[in-house]
Amino acid sequence: MTEVRPTLSLPASDAHGTAAGVRPLTPGELAHLDRARAHLRASGTDLADAGAVGALLHSMRSRWAAGPAAPVPQAMVMALGVGVGDLVVSRAPGARWALRTSGAAPTPAVVSASGADAALPLADVASRWESGCGPEWVSEYVAAASAHLTTDAVPDVPHPRTPARVAAATATFRTPADLPFPPSPAAQDIALGVLDQVLEAALTPGAAAAPFAVVDGSPAQGHDVRAFDGAPEVALQEARAWVRSSGAARAAVAWFGQLPADDADRPAVLVEASDAGAPSLVVAHRYTAATPEGDGRARPARPVGEPLVLGQAAPLL
Repeated sequence: MTEVRPTLSLPASDAHGTAAGVRPLTPGELAHLDRARAHLRASGTDLADAGAVGALLHSMRSRWAAGPAAPVPQAMVMALGVGVGDLVVSRAPGARWALRTSGAAPTPAVVSASGADAALPLADVASRWESGCGPEWVSEYVAAASAHLTTDAVPDVPHPRTPARVAAATATFRTPADLPFPPSPAAQDIALGVLDQVLEAALTPGAAAAPFAVVDGSPAQGHDVRAFDGAPEVALQEARAWVRSSGAARAAVAWFGQLPADDADRPAVLVEASDAGAPSLVVAHRYTAATPEGDGRARPARPVGEPLVLGQAAPLL
């Protein structure tokens, strides 16, 4: 049975505890949601607009609270919950309706692509009907819920495609463990090990400054290292293509470039590494190039600062 972590811990949602599992909705349960949608469409509200649905919830709840004592209009509250859930589904890639099978009673929920996270819009809307909310609550809830349900998806971080620049911000993470999707120890090891190798090459006079790739656990090669000559950008693309075709358990590509936010315009070595199917880890180390004798006092190349964790990208392989 799929384990489901607690629903949103953000202010847009109340706590519901940890769900033991989920299952697909039956045809009858799907039809029940469709009837709720038809009830909500009868209001004439644009159901694709979170602001419009929020205004409807606020106005109907305010009218009910200001009128004579009356039971909660359960059909409308459920319809609003379904409408809010549909907005979350439309904004969270891979999210879907399912049945939460734990708790006091099974209830429809919106679950993430993996089924590991869930939001309970029907229960959340019912709670807000009781406590009251402003017209902006639905927009806030949908934003929070969709973000919550995409935390187990591959992060949308651009690949550092060229050796000249990396499309990532300079070190906003202290360690790999601070990343949204912490890489495995094996992926960290290969990333930092290859970073040491490429930094050593950068500091060695006469060493080739060409991209190279490392694969580990390949069915054909086991552990293998391959350099790629030619134009740096083309060579890096070839390195990535070789990694993708290797069938390895993990891999890394390394290149010589520069960090985009480095005001000193200092060179850097960069490495991207990942396990198969897992978000990659992008690391870098700045260095100062050697100064030849003809340009004043000769100085060897030397590293600058500590290794930097730049972020994450899509899986390498």
